[in-house]
Order: sequence, then C-alpha cells, then structure tokens
Amino acid sequence: MLKSSLRDNPWVQSPLSKEVEILLYALDPNYYQRGTGQATKDLNETIEKHREWVSPIIDLKEFPFAYVTSGATEAINHWRLSDTRSWQYFKGDYQYPQMLSGNGIEVDELRPDDVLYVSNPKCHDGNFGEFGNINNPVILDCAYLSATAIKSINVPVNTEQVMFSFSKGFGLIGQRCGLVYTKKPHPTLHPLKKVECYNYSAAPIMSMIMDKFNVNTMYNIYLNDQRRVCEQYDLTPSDTYFIGTSTDVYYKKQRRVDGIARLCLTEAF
Repeated sequence: MLKSSLRDNPWVQSPLSKEVEILLYALDPNYYQRGTGQATKDLNETIEKHREWVSPIIDLKEFPFAYVTSGATEAINHWRLSDTRSWQYFKGDYQYPQMLSGNGIEVDELRPDDVLYVSNPKCHDGNFGEFGNINNPVILDCAYLSATAIKSINVPVNTEQVMFSFSKGFGLIGQRCGLVYTKKPHPTLHPLKKVECYNYSAAPIMSMIMDKFNVNTMYNIYLNDQRRVCEQYDLTPSDTYFIGTSTDVYYKKQRRVDGIARLCLTEAF
C-alpha cells in the first residue's frame, strides 16, 4: 500500500511534527493597527533573526532588503509580476514560475544572457546543487532549506533575489510563511511593506519556530526515518529529509529529469 502511495503521490510535503503543532496552538495571533510601526518592528526583528538562523548555510549580507511572503510562492508571484526580462530554468526545476507567465525557456545548458531561476536545494530531487561560476542574473529559490543538513550554498555573484519558505521544513503549508531577500528595493513588495500591507501573523510564527529549532533540527530528527524507509523500498535518500529518489520504472510517473523519480516519504513517517 505504501509503495503505491509513493508512486502515485505527485506532491512532496514534510510532516507536521507534534512539537511544531503544539507551538502553533500556543501562539496568540497578532494584530496591529496599520501605521503604528509595530508590525514593521516585529517583521524586521524576525528578518534579522532569520539572517542569523540560516547563516551556517547561506550568507545574506549582500541582500539588505527583505520582505515577508506567503511562502516562496508569493515571492515567485511578485517576481513574475514585476520582471519582463527573458528568463530560463533548468529541465526538471520547479514549474510554477512557468505556469504563471508561460515565457520561460527550459534549458539543459545555461544561456549566457537570460535571467536564471534556479532552486537550491534542487526541486527535482531535494539535493544541493553546485552551479559553478554563473554570471547571469539569478533568482534563487531556497524553499527546501530547513529540511536539510548544514551545507554551504554558493550564491552566484549576480543573484538578485533569494527566496525562503517555512512550509517545506516544518510542514507549515497552511500558515504560508516565507521571506525574500533582495539587493535593491523590490518593485512591488517594497511599497507594500512601507504601508504595512502583509500578513502580520507570519512574523511571530517564523520567530517562534526559529527560537525553538535550529535550521537543521528537522533533518536530524527524521534522518533515521528517512534512511529506514529508503532502505526498505530501495530508494536513494535525498539531502532533503522527506524525499527519496529512484530510477525504478515502477515510479516512472514521478520522474522529473534524467529518469529520476522524486518521492515523498512523509506518509511512511
């Protein structure tokens, strides 16, 4: 039964641990009168805490601007809404940006001038990628970060945006918590932040999670479960704890690229 579920489930979603669930129930929802500055104060404190929290994996010093988003999804929405340049993505990467605008170019090899959207850890298998010396403008999606061990991510020199989500690592898909960092004021998110027009509940949820857990805590908690399930079903463990991969034809429906199927292990946990 579980093997067929691995084969048929097209989604990857981390488990909601009991510890995280208890924290959510204990949290008092925040609301501020817009314009008092309290929402901005809380958000900026959360952003600085997040910079430090992810610093063992990624250095964000070159990105002075930051904005709260509804997961990485809203950051992608605003990028596609505000950027008219030609752009590309590697075969097998996250399809949502292309679903939005339909004008991205799927590539096997990097085109020299177009903006590159790329996920790291990689969407198609959850593993960290090594992208070498990329000089293109880059939109970097780090949604899987917080579901992995600590491993340094190389940020290409011309990276313009770095996106994060709390959905993948902590199972907070419904809470819609994320951040995006930029080198310049974001054309659509910056005006919204100035007038405090965003979800005020996201900052305290993210702050609470970071106070309780390290960036690699969930990976460490579930690592043995991942290895057990992968051994049982002859899968390859991903760098992302709730993902296993396989080239077995049985899982061909979930193949993303190079004959590799991405499989969600959460049900087995």
